[in-house]
Amino acid sequence: MEIIEKAEAFIEKDDDMVYDHTKVILGGADGNFYYARTTHHRKVKDVNTDQLDNMQRIPDEHILPLADPDFTLAPEPLPSTAYVKRPSLLNYEPENDHQEFLDLILSEIRVWEILGRNPHPNIATYLGCLVNKQGRISGLVYAKYPVALSQLLKDGTPFNRERCFSGIEAGINHLHSLGLIHNDINPTNIMMVRVGDEMEPVIIDFDSCRSEGEELGPKGGTMGWCLEDADISSRDNDLYALSKIRDALGKSG
Repeated sequence: MEIIEKAEAFIEKDDDMVYDHTKVILGGADGNFYYARTTHHRKVKDVNTDQLDNMQRIPDEHILPLADPDFTLAPEPLPSTAYVKRPSLLNYEPENDHQEFLDLILSEIRVWEILGRNPHPNIATYLGCLVNKQGRISGLVYAKYPVALSQLLKDGTPFNRERCFSGIEAGINHLHSLGLIHNDINPTNIMMVRVGDEMEPVIIDFDSCRSEGEELGPKGGTMGWCLEDADISSRDNDLYALSKIRDALGKSG
C-alpha cells in the first residue's frame, strides 16, 4: 500500500479555520484506490500507513467514468514520450455526490476531444484515454514536456520572453476561437519545449476549461492568477491571467 496523495483538512470554528484531520489517498498493489483519514499528525509529511483511520476502498464507479465509444483511445503500448494524468482524488469524499466528481473528469475529456480535432502548436498534444477492462477511464494521455515556465522563471533561465508571450497568446486565441476558455492560465500550466534553437510555450491542464458562458464549477483558477469571485467561464479570465503572465515575464530574471 502506497500513499499517493495527502492533504490537511480544515473546518470553520469560532470564525477561524482550524485543523480537523489529514486526508490520505492510497494506491494498492491490486490497482485499487483507498481513502483514509488520520488525526495522529498535523503535518502531512509525518503521515504513515500504520496510523490511518477508517481505511476504505474507493469503488471504481465513484471515480472512474465509463468511456464513451467516441472517445479517442490512447495508443498501446504507450510511447516513452507520453504523460499519463490520473484523476486527483483529494476532492473525493465517500459521502459526496460521486456523479459530480465523474462529470468533472468527463468535462475535461470532452475539451481534449475538441482540441484533438483542432490541434495547435502552443497547446499540448492529446493522445487519448486509458480505458480499463471494465470500460472505465483510468487516465488521460498527453505528450510529455520537459519543464514548466514557472521553473524557468524561478531558475532565471534565459529564453526569448517575447516569443514565449506571443506563443501563449496564440494558444489562448485558438482556444477562444473554438468557444473554449482555459480559466487557469498560470506559469505552472505553461510547459516549455525546445523547437530548433528556441523554447516554445505549450498550454496544459484543462480541468478548469469550460465553454464560454458556462459556470466554472468547483475547480476555477489559481489564486493570484485569476479574477476574484469569477464564477463564469469568460474571456476576461484568460485575458487577466495573460496580463499577469506578461508582468511575470517582464519582471523575472
